Amino acid sequence: MNRLNVRLLGAFGVVLLFTLAIISLALILVLRARPANTDDEYIQLAATTLDILSTEQQQQFFDNQGPLTFQEEAELQLDYLQTQADNNNVRILLLQNNRVVWDSNGDYPREFGGLSAREAFVERSQVLGSTTVLYKGEFDLKHQKWLYVEQPLRREVMLLDVDNGQISVVNALVVATQMPKQSFRAVIREYLGSGMFLAFFQAGCIGMVVALLFSAGIVRWVSRPLLDVAHAAAKVAEGNYATRVPVHGPDEVREVARTFNTMTERVEIGQKAQRDFLANVSHDLRTPLTSIQGFAQAIADGVADDNAHAANIIYHEAGRMTRMVNELLDLARIQTGRMDMMRQAVEIDELLKTVGESMTMRARDRGLQLDVQIPDLPRIAGDGDRLAQVFTNLVDNAIKHTPAGGRVWLRASLDNQGVLVRVQDTGEGIPREDLPRIFERFYQVDKSRAKNSGTGLGLAITREIVQAHAGRIWVESEYGQGARFNVWLPQPIWDGQKTVVVRR
Repeated sequence: MNRLNVRLLGAFGVVLLFTLAIISLALILVLRARPANTDDEYIQLAATTLDILSTEQQQQFFDNQGPLTFQEEAELQLDYLQTQADNNNVRILLLQNNRVVWDSNGDYPREFGGLSAREAFVERSQVLGSTTVLYKGEFDLKHQKWLYVEQPLRREVMLLDVDNGQISVVNALVVATQMPKQSFRAVIREYLGSGMFLAFFQAGCIGMVVALLFSAGIVRWVSRPLLDVAHAAAKVAEGNYATRVPVHGPDEVREVARTFNTMTERVEIGQKAQRDFLANVSHDLRTPLTSIQGFAQAIADGVADDNAHAANIIYHEAGRMTRMVNELLDLARIQTGRMDMMRQAVEIDELLKTVGESMTMRARDRGLQLDVQIPDLPRIAGDGDRLAQVFTNLVDNAIKHTPAGGRVWLRASLDNQGVLVRVQDTGEGIPREDLPRIFERFYQVDKSRAKNSGTGLGLAITREIVQAHAGRIWVESEYGQGARFNVWLPQPIWDGQKTVVVRR
């Protein structure tokens, strides 16, 4: 297993353990938020209630009290209930028709309308050995919850309100205690003691194993395509540009694989084009150098039949080499983004007419007719020399690829707030599969004639110049039907001082 898989699987494991820990903590908090088990509390309250009302307890408290007045007996009875409440740590309330008339805590609101949610508690009473019917329930007081057990009194008890001197008839006694709170210790003790922890632990272990197995599959699904790309990149770095990777895995990884394959394909094409370029340049440089060297040697040795003719050949071959070097320099400037363009007003119609006149003789020498149709056009903003290079190159290409007896057109017109220039010929045309790549650097359409058709840089340089003028260039052609190159250049925006601003 590689390191990427180990790291991914380890990350999945950490996430799973952290998730289980969060689930366990959340479970404890949920269990703690549950109401506590109050069954035992109610049993205790029932036992305390019956004990408080037992005759034996009361007799022991009232022994040796002697003859008592009604008021003294009432006060003694309240003392007894208060003592029982303190000793048993409970709260005792006396009710008159479901209204509180006495409270051992002394703070129960007298206007309280009674207790609610009562239910019979006979079964618990029988467990305690009594068949007396009790009632159980809950009540809220000052944001606190209380559990209570209510015992209806079999005989009415007369209660004297010492402060007001009023006599109340008590018909029920309530013993209450605060609702017990669920503590973390109690939750954990219950959690461990009930076997729930063991069941949860077993389920967690099974879930971890299944999740890790599932995670291993996901890791392999994600990492394998990435590793394929990494291995392929290493091969490309070694010079194997034909390397491709299978497209599989998640959508994002598939996109990476497709992009990688596109990149390697372009690199392979670029490398092949550069090899072809080097072969062409080597041949094109060797031919004039051979001529220059041979005729220069003949002149130096005094064996040249016609020195003027030999010097003329040397001159023309040197000019050919100069053009090739200039193209290479232009390419270097394009690649480094340092091709400087002048910005000035250009009479585009005069420039095109000049290009047509300069190429007419070349067309005539090849037995072609060059038709120049240039109307009056507005000035445009740009570099006149570079634009002349563009249209000279296009017309020269058209002449070069048109057989004798053919025709070449150089036309221009206004179009879409700009100037549209068309160079059309009746030559062999461009195959459909070559059209998308016609402007690529070093690309040659006719591979069999590559050594005689230049370096393959002319159209690439032409496109860069047009785009530097915020224009567009495209070609329309069918093989055997000739070709038409279209160049669109924007018109300038003139400000009040006659300066030129090029549209971008």
